[in-house]
Amino acid sequence: MKPNPHGGDARTVASALGAESYPPIRLDFSVNINPLGPPPAVREVMMNGMALASSYPDVYAHSAEECLAQAHNVSAESVVVGNGSTEIFGWILQAFKPSRVSLIAPCYAGYEEACRASGIDCTVDAVAAAESGFAVTPELLDQLTGDMAFIGTPNNPTGHLISPAILLEAAKKHSERIFVIDEAFIDFCADSDQYTLIGPDLPENIIVVKSLTKFFAVPGLRLGMACANPLTVARINATRLPWSVNALAQSLAGKLYRNEEYIDASRRMTHELRLTLVDALKELPSLTIHASQANFVLVELPPHCAASHLQEQLLKQGILIRTCDNYEGLGASYCRLAVRPAHEIDELINAMRSILSNEQATLPEKAPHTPALMVVGTTSNAGKSIVAAGLCRFFARRGISVAPFKAQNMALNSFVTPEGGEMGRAQVVQAQAAGVDPHTDMNPVLLKPLGEDGSQVIVNGKAIGNFKAREYYAMKKRVSGAAHEAYDRLAESYDLIILEGAGSPAEINLQEEDFVNMAMADYAKAATILVADIDRGGVFASILGTVNLIPDKYRHLLKGIVINKFRGDESLLESGIKDIEAMTGIPVLGVLPYIRNIQIEDEDSQDLEDRPAEDDPLLDIAVVRLPRISNFTDFNALERTPRVRVRYVSDPSLLGEPDLIILPGTKSTCSDLRELKQSGWAERLGEAEKRIPIFGICGGYQMLGESVDDPDGVEGQPGSESGLGLLPLRTVMRESKSLAQVQGTTQTHLPFASAGTEFSGYEIHAGETLFLDGRNAPLTVLHRNSAEINEPAGCISESGTVFGCYIHGLFDATDFRHQLLKWLCQRKDIEAPAEMLNTDTDIDPYNRLADVQEKHLDAKAICALAQQTDSA
Repeated sequence: MKPNPHGGDARTVASALGAESYPPIRLDFSVNINPLGPPPAVREVMMNGMALASSYPDVYAHSAEECLAQAHNVSAESVVVGNGSTEIFGWILQAFKPSRVSLIAPCYAGYEEACRASGIDCTVDAVAAAESGFAVTPELLDQLTGDMAFIGTPNNPTGHLISPAILLEAAKKHSERIFVIDEAFIDFCADSDQYTLIGPDLPENIIVVKSLTKFFAVPGLRLGMACANPLTVARINATRLPWSVNALAQSLAGKLYRNEEYIDASRRMTHELRLTLVDALKELPSLTIHASQANFVLVELPPHCAASHLQEQLLKQGILIRTCDNYEGLGASYCRLAVRPAHEIDELINAMRSILSNEQATLPEKAPHTPALMVVGTTSNAGKSIVAAGLCRFFARRGISVAPFKAQNMALNSFVTPEGGEMGRAQVVQAQAAGVDPHTDMNPVLLKPLGEDGSQVIVNGKAIGNFKAREYYAMKKRVSGAAHEAYDRLAESYDLIILEGAGSPAEINLQEEDFVNMAMADYAKAATILVADIDRGGVFASILGTVNLIPDKYRHLLKGIVINKFRGDESLLESGIKDIEAMTGIPVLGVLPYIRNIQIEDEDSQDLEDRPAEDDPLLDIAVVRLPRISNFTDFNALERTPRVRVRYVSDPSLLGEPDLIILPGTKSTCSDLRELKQSGWAERLGEAEKRIPIFGICGGYQMLGESVDDPDGVEGQPGSESGLGLLPLRTVMRESKSLAQVQGTTQTHLPFASAGTEFSGYEIHAGETLFLDGRNAPLTVLHRNSAEINEPAGCISESGTVFGCYIHGLFDATDFRHQLLKWLCQRKDIEAPAEMLNTDTDIDPYNRLADVQEKHLDAKAICALAQQTDSA
């Protein structure tokens, strides 16, 4: 988990930045302590420290409570004193045991920490927007749903003050909810008496907590207080342990508010130095400084400069600042700077000026934000990949340079780019729709499941290892960083990015680690469209549930809903659409019909058995449905061919008498081979080989041999498995992975293809295959990743009916496919009809998809979303 440093915690900051060492901290702008320093009373107490330390303090600090009550014009029964405000938060939680605590982001991280320590659920129910000065409004307070709420005024880290009238009205309106008002910085405000809620007539559901260490600059002594209705205080006192406040702090409590000169001077100095800091910051380029009423200022850096980078560079100079990337509602470009003496401000500004100017010299000024649209789905198969592909063609037809992007893909269907990188097929399809070359930047993180053994993780086109789920989550910073960098490269090269989410954005158990869905939309500032599948029923419930479970800080990014896969009379949806728009506040951009035979690749294999079948087939092709089947897109061209039926068969008893059997690729060759033998497939294939041709591709090719050895556990558990024995070859899995685009020809005259027939495709495999006899290979690879070679490939049985190779996409080659289909027809003593050999099956279907979207979606609204250049 990412470290969550508080102010002044240089060690944790350095650890989070990966710094092994750092110089002593000279200037600490990360802690919000009075720049005037402690009052004279502190010295008096410390001089008497030995005597105080040798005596027990007041068990429950009654004397300190009486002094602080008098200073605030309330009864002693209304005050409780603790070892800092954090301890008091814990007492309150234990006293009332709320089922859930609500927050308005951005806010102090300590609220969540206190709840977590008490085992109490804590959620952000609302987000104060930067555009409104981070104002906490009655509308935001109405969004709170917990039975307790923590609210800071002035807010940490924004410095925004809330009118007491607003808070009192909210408490009256929501009498069932306890409002814990954190006034840790209220004493810094010139008109603190007008803004504090501390007073003699507090409602029973308001508790005001006040840190005394900030204003009086005594963080080492730890002292805080709470003021509430006496009945409420009595309930809090029942949870206290004795002697929580030390004798030094208790002695000091009685003296703090007696020195009015110190209090006035502190407020004056804080105000003047805050103006000095703000004016100095305004001289630095491209900074946004947010208004504050406290002794700190919230600063937003330029888009190209991360606050963590500024923090790292300042740390090297012994200057510590507080970044705000762990505050919900903010982000990586925000930092909080404390108000410090003028000479310290001068040194900070000079250091920042140098760092930011160097950054601008080495990092090009980023162009205005690249517009982006994000497509997320209510479920993993709602159709977001197809909708995204259609949008790519929709905008490409308008002359817009558009590229697809998916931060992380989990699929066994992959592709090799011209540069030799591996990426998911879904983004390859979308790149084709956009009319651009696929690149791994479009899918920087690819997970290839290994069954029970986790997944192989591919970053920027290269495998970095096999990892269990928890191991992968621990790598979140690395992989999410790679995704952001890839996105930034795309955004520099294209006019519009179409992003796709993964699964559902409302998986509440995964949201903390999810950098693919709404967090990515937030990073890209992408207007987001939610796609819902109506074909499976419950579409309005799935829409409402998804919207409500998306974190509030991201909900404003949702700009439209698309209902997908509809069959029937669209007018029947009108009332439901009207209601869901009212419930969510999000417009429905249209209803897409269920499109049959769209001939666009699927992302995963979950619906293979449900694919539409050819109505009047002449040829029957059976693909063995391996448990971990991969790259089944190899057979799309066959599926699109008229009069050809392609079946995916899991049960060997359902094989029947097909004209061709195909063993496809797999991510776990040994494991799937073992299951083939256990399920009866090995025996069935051995018997069928005498009369039915069998083709193996990649993992299926390896299975056709004598054995597959995986001594290092490249694809799962180490081991060895005997093969099907239908080809004279042996495979050994290696750590290195072959990734290549290839072109070549058939080497000899094959039963199903004449010599010299051209083909092209790509290889993705970890195995090295060795031939057990000296026979010639049936294929010759002439080019590998554009390099000229002359390399034999594949293997064929003496009968010519068992064939295998590593080349994916072999059937996409028109001439090769047509010769294969003719041969299969000849074996049945029939002639291949012209429609079977029609090259129209090679024409891309994206215009058809874009036509459907043009007709059924609000094209004007979608174009408007694509033109947004702010945070949507």
